[in-house]
Amino acid sequence: MYCPNCGKKNDIDALFCENCGARLIIPASSAQPTPASAVSSAAQSTSSTAASGAPSASTSISAAPTAPGTRSAQHARQNAQPRSTSKLSWVILIVVLAVALGGGYYWLEHQRQSNSTATTTAKSSSRTATSEKAESSSSSKASASTATQTALWSTTKSSELASFMSSWQDTMNQSYEGTYDGQSVTIGELNLPSDIKNNQYQDKITVNGDTVKLKWTTAADTDAKYQVVAAATDPNASSGVITYLYVFHNGSPDVLVSQDSATATTFNFTSSQNTDLQDGFAKIANAD
Repeated sequence: MYCPNCGKKNDIDALFCENCGARLIIPASSAQPTPASAVSSAAQSTSSTAASGAPSASTSISAAPTAPGTRSAQHARQNAQPRSTSKLSWVILIVVLAVALGGGYYWLEHQRQSNSTATTTAKSSSRTATSEKAESSSSSKASASTATQTALWSTTKSSELASFMSSWQDTMNQSYEGTYDGQSVTIGELNLPSDIKNNQYQDKITVNGDTVKLKWTTAADTDAKYQVVAAATDPNASSGVITYLYVFHNGSPDVLVSQDSATATTFNFTSSQNTDLQDGFAKIANAD
């Protein structure tokens, strides 16, 4: 088949001229090649058309379309590659962000837990230290209080009590044996001061009918409720056995008396109603 534009011979089934690119038209009446005279006439006609300002062969060539299938495939391949690259970039970016956010959250949570643990430990240590300090302070105060407690009794006052009792018993027509004279006092099963010193008095002595805690002391410088500094008895009394305990009750001088018989198993003491005896002991006890 000959090109109607340039006269080039092409394959019979070609759609475009392989020389100029012009579209080849196959006549419906015949598929035979165009005669040489027709080719010459066509060539002359083409030259005449070119001289009169018709489009050049180069223009026809550039206007000739590329095969649709080939061009579409090229465009598809060119467009597909950037989209694939863009998608991969987005996937990578999302993964990196996810890892960064996860790592940041883990770090913040770890820091929060560490700070919480440190705060709890610090508070616990502070409470423990405060408690220990308070206990130590309380213990120190208690020790200091005991150590600095003013002595309410002394050997000098014990001698003065002995002199007072020697005079007072004459006015009472009685005779007393007392620890202030260096003697032990024994009434039945009760032995003073040994029973009080050895804590063997609990079943033997009551005060106002109650069991109380007694402490035998020669200085009366403790915080005991009943501090016993002396004892005396008149075993020859006509009505029972008169026994006295000279005590500091909550820091105040008091003389307790019992008139239970020597056969009693428990001796109950009450505050003496003898004002001369109470006043004499208080005067000695409160003296500087």
